[in-house]
Amino acid sequence: MLRNNIKKWSLCGTLGLLGPLFIFTFLSLGFLTLCRIALTLGFSLNDLSAYEFFYILLQGVRVDFASVCALYGLPALILVTLNLLKLKPKLVLKIIAIFLALGFIFLVLNEAASPAFIKEYGVRPNHLYVQYLIYPKEVFSMILSAHKLEALFAIVTTALAFILSFNFCKKLFLKATYADFVFPKRMISALSLILIVAIIPLGIRSTLGHRPLNPAMVAFSSNLLKNSLPLNSSYSAIYAVLHLDDKLSQDEIYKIVGAKEVEGILDELSTRNPKDNNLSPLNQEINPYASKKHNVVIVLEESLGANFVESLGGLPLTPNLEALKKDGLWFENMYAAGHRSIRGIEAVSAGFPPSPLESIVKLTPKVKSYATVAQVFKQQGYDTSFIYGGESHFDNMRSYFLANGIDHVVEQKDYDNPSFVASWGVSDEDLFKRAHQNYERLFKEGKPFFSIVFSTSFHDPFDIPQGKVKLPSAIKTDEARRLAAVMYADFALGEFFKLAKSSSYYQDTVFLVVADHESRVRGQGNFPLAKFKIPALLISPDLKPQVDRRLVSQIDLAPTLISLANCHVIIPMAGQNLLQKNIKERAFMQFNESFGYFDGSHLTVLTPGHEADYFKVTFKTPRIVSLKEENIDDETLDFVTKVLNLGPSIHEEHWQNVKYLQILN
Repeated sequence: MLRNNIKKWSLCGTLGLLGPLFIFTFLSLGFLTLCRIALTLGFSLNDLSAYEFFYILLQGVRVDFASVCALYGLPALILVTLNLLKLKPKLVLKIIAIFLALGFIFLVLNEAASPAFIKEYGVRPNHLYVQYLIYPKEVFSMILSAHKLEALFAIVTTALAFILSFNFCKKLFLKATYADFVFPKRMISALSLILIVAIIPLGIRSTLGHRPLNPAMVAFSSNLLKNSLPLNSSYSAIYAVLHLDDKLSQDEIYKIVGAKEVEGILDELSTRNPKDNNLSPLNQEINPYASKKHNVVIVLEESLGANFVESLGGLPLTPNLEALKKDGLWFENMYAAGHRSIRGIEAVSAGFPPSPLESIVKLTPKVKSYATVAQVFKQQGYDTSFIYGGESHFDNMRSYFLANGIDHVVEQKDYDNPSFVASWGVSDEDLFKRAHQNYERLFKEGKPFFSIVFSTSFHDPFDIPQGKVKLPSAIKTDEARRLAAVMYADFALGEFFKLAKSSSYYQDTVFLVVADHESRVRGQGNFPLAKFKIPALLISPDLKPQVDRRLVSQIDLAPTLISLANCHVIIPMAGQNLLQKNIKERAFMQFNESFGYFDGSHLTVLTPGHEADYFKVTFKTPRIVSLKEENIDDETLDFVTKVLNLGPSIHEEHWQNVKYLQILN
């Protein structure tokens, strides 16, 4: 019976050993199409038109066929060659059956991971998906701590897919083991070989054009999720792997402008006090604001965006941060430079704008060091430190800070008997206690200090000590674990300032509390502008408590800190000193490969492979942004394009170089 059934479904009469591969290819294409339909319908794209739906499906078949050609191309060549030679080695056929099963579970595994990734980042698995795999300890501990069901689903699905697909492959190839197996005629096998040799490369390229298939070719919308749906997650992940080390094909994405143009852009972008010299078009003179030199502490809060700050239109989850507002300068309209920590780090520590290039935190610099805030204080004799609760190798932070003005890095291994250790490191309470002890010691020794403290507790899987916080009864949510972690991060911040205010160093220290980025920056619209709003607070002996309602950017904090610490320097930075009265109100942001420039009333978005989008922004409530398209005039588009080219342009070797930093007194 089995033998007769195999005869019917092996297609051996026409294709011989290629029959099983033919069936397996169509099963794979069908599976990917069903997953694409499920994702498209499951993520409630309410504005999805019938045209867009069918476009996604048709372009999806194109991408899937290219993926299958790449995945099953080698087995196809081997099997058609065996047909031609009329050979059927059992070991080779078994290896091919295993290969096909592994290829199929690769597709299954990536599709199984897609819903959770889209929920978190708003697009299919991309370069972030790949980059996080570089840190298996943190990622796997995070998955096991808070994503057990998702992990179990992926494991069970993948295991079942392998068992079923492997058994299916064995049955499909079983016909070849029988003595009466008939190979196709040599003429048919020869023609099949010619077709496969022609179809596989063409299928992988999917075009006769100069460039092969890439995500931009199937992009059709300014909505990033829509653009990622024609892809399959395996293609998207492999594309990210192949382009992980790309330093940017500059002329293909954004034009790199020259020094004179950069200088002109900066005059429009920022109110600066430029220094007339030939060293760098980025140079500006920062004048001291304070009466004497101060210690400086930057508290970089992981993911603590405006969504969790009541006075910024968010949930009432940060009472300690809100209470601190009465002690300093509170920025009501601060916007993050990006949606990842490395963008926040480069913006706050170096006043560096976002760019199509990788963050300078992860790039191998062309120059020895960048001109950072830490470099300023190091040259003035400060003790400089980066204090972190996790492992500082993550995202190359340790190498970046040690190369750019930081003398001491404190990380997880440096904590003795921490009270609580989570997936991403010690608790924020342990972090701040260690920081406070360092500052007390340095102050007693008479050493000025500059320090960056980077929190970890508000990070998936949101492990926190029990009994520290309780959600307000008015908040009804299915994300209690996540929101409790927000409150704990705020609680630990409050405990730190209790210690600091009772210390000897408090009155001689400038504090900056700022989020690195907003949590879960994702958007099914054109650009999630509201998700870039973050809290920022400056506390200094020389500042009167007040609220600053101007529109400002994260890159403006570095020059502001330098001035507030009473330093007089010439430094190549694109940001502006916010202690000046007449500043340019603007912010520009990176979201995946898209860039936004916001001037308070209009938002311009540039996306590779897509025409610029221009929007009028209306704030109906503090948290909701309504975007309505308008036609952009050429002059505005030209300016915004240059602004967004500023980031890659200042990566040139003679800009943002520490040798152009001058301490004037």
